[in-house]
Amino acid sequence: MDKRQFNEISEWQKQTFSHATPLSKIAHLKKEIDELEDDLKSDNTDRRLEFADCFFLLFGAAHADGMTYEDICSAIQEKFEINKSRDWGKPDKDGVVEHV
Repeated sequence: MDKRQFNEISEWQKQTFSHATPLSKIAHLKKEIDELEDDLKSDNTDRRLEFADCFFLLFGAAHADGMTYEDICSAIQEKFEINKSRDWGKPDKDGVVEHV
């Protein structure tokens, strides 16, 4: 997502869902993640749109919490550098790998 798209979507969300808070967006995101999980399990070939819903809500929650596009990009890069320097364990029964 580029900055123009982020700003356009953020402004639309603000106008359309003026009552939404970062927490309400996260509550909605949890529901969308369940839908995405169902699509992945059923091998729905159009699940890319469920991914998009999740991205909208996650970026929207960050923006509603005061983060700009630049803030988000900076945080992503900072966390990526941290993750690259970590040691990682073995996958658990669900395939999840956490840092040691």
